[in-house]
Amino acid sequence: MNKSNFEKVSLILGPCDLPHMYELFEGYLIKDRYVMMIDNSVLTLRHVKKERHHSHLYVDGDTGGITLARHIQREDIDVITELVERLRNMDALSFLTDELLWNTCREDIDFDLVRNKGL
Repeated sequence: MNKSNFEKVSLILGPCDLPHMYELFEGYLIKDRYVMMIDNSVLTLRHVKKERHHSHLYVDGDTGGITLARHIQREDIDVITELVERLRNMDALSFLTDELLWNTCREDIDFDLVRNKGL
């Protein structure tokens, strides 16, 4: 995978402290509805929604995001490209056993095992 596969976009997060306060960040679009970004050396994945009238502007979606890594000291696009490639080459069980289980900051996952899939 090369670095050009990811579109650089702007992301609006907020409101922050006051209802009219928003922050603007830069990140990289993943699968048309997610942004990976590094801010203050923290790599985050967020669900986003595209603004209709702007070609590279997204607003925060409904998930609140998740921190993927801390203390990042390399170029954003290099870290994101390597991580996405690593995840794409990993099956779900390997992700659980090799990554999540050994993560010292892990929290419990609550899988929806009773989901009614449109029936």
